[in-house]
Amino acid sequence: MLLLPVISCMYFSCKKVYHNTNPTPENYRVMGYTKVTTQGVVFPSFVATPVVTENYRFVYDGNNRVSQIFFTSNDQAKVLSGIADLSIKFYYSSDSIYKTTTDLRTSTVKERDTFLVNLQGQVVTALFPWEVHKFTYYGKLLATESVTFRDTGTLVTANLIYTSNNGDLLYRLFDGNLYATFPDSGIRSYIPPTDTFRDTILSLPLHVVWSTYLTNGTVTFTDHMGVGSYSDVLSGYSQNMVSVDAVDDNFVRVRTVFFPAGYTAKQQYEIYDFLDERPGDYLQLESFTTYGINLYQQKHMMHAVTNEFTATKVAYSIDADSKVTNTNVVIKDSLTKNTTSIAYKLQYETNP
Repeated sequence: MLLLPVISCMYFSCKKVYHNTNPTPENYRVMGYTKVTTQGVVFPSFVATPVVTENYRFVYDGNNRVSQIFFTSNDQAKVLSGIADLSIKFYYSSDSIYKTTTDLRTSTVKERDTFLVNLQGQVVTALFPWEVHKFTYYGKLLATESVTFRDTGTLVTANLIYTSNNGDLLYRLFDGNLYATFPDSGIRSYIPPTDTFRDTILSLPLHVVWSTYLTNGTVTFTDHMGVGSYSDVLSGYSQNMVSVDAVDDNFVRVRTVFFPAGYTAKQQYEIYDFLDERPGDYLQLESFTTYGINLYQQKHMMHAVTNEFTATKVAYSIDADSKVTNTNVVIKDSLTKNTTSIAYKLQYETNP
């Protein structure tokens, strides 16, 4: 078994010559993997975190596409939510992938997702219950991504750009602008008990309030008065969770929507320049279980993902057949110094 060292260099700047390892033979495919997550908490020091173990088992159809994933977890939050024992099924049509997630214990459908694909089989639109992602590509690589979070009407969108070089991702860039779009109807401030008509027309102008939730537990507010349209922009956003509200002069309110933390101005990707891409790549593992296919088709294996707030380092173990058997990830929070360690142990089967 070959244990790869952690080498911190971009492929265009690393001068040492390595012999490329062979790609994984095509007659192997991932049968499943076990994911074990542990945390090292520095702050707050009194917090204890359990070890979370999750298992994924893949089933393929006659076209070698993922048709079903069996998922189990000991995460108590997922157990209480009824999402710790799941059957995840993928249905394919000419331009769409339909995904249904069902609780095996109760046979309750927990989520339905739809992914639209282009002629190359790449996901161009991902429709989740509370969010929408749209992608464009430069050849095989991601070029742009729009991220929209929504409730039943209000939308908040961010636009991301990916840069690449010779087949590998370099950066994900974000200009810090969040775009809110409000429906032309809102919620009345007072509803009589016998009145079932809850929505009414929003009148312009609007008073828009953006709330930013900081890591120290405080909230900052950005007020935009006299907004004369059903849209608004927050500039200078930086990685923290944000919510947006709006109200008109008649006290009719829009539905609050939240945009999550984690989208920094610049995120850098580093690769192992001597190791060609293959199943087990860190970015592709989660993409595979989410979409049934890989969004990230870079030329080499990912080594590190860094931004202003977190640093992620990845190491791989590779066997004599050139298969990744273990993917080990360490994520360090630059603010709290807390670490998250994730160990993926992959299993393979022969592809008939």
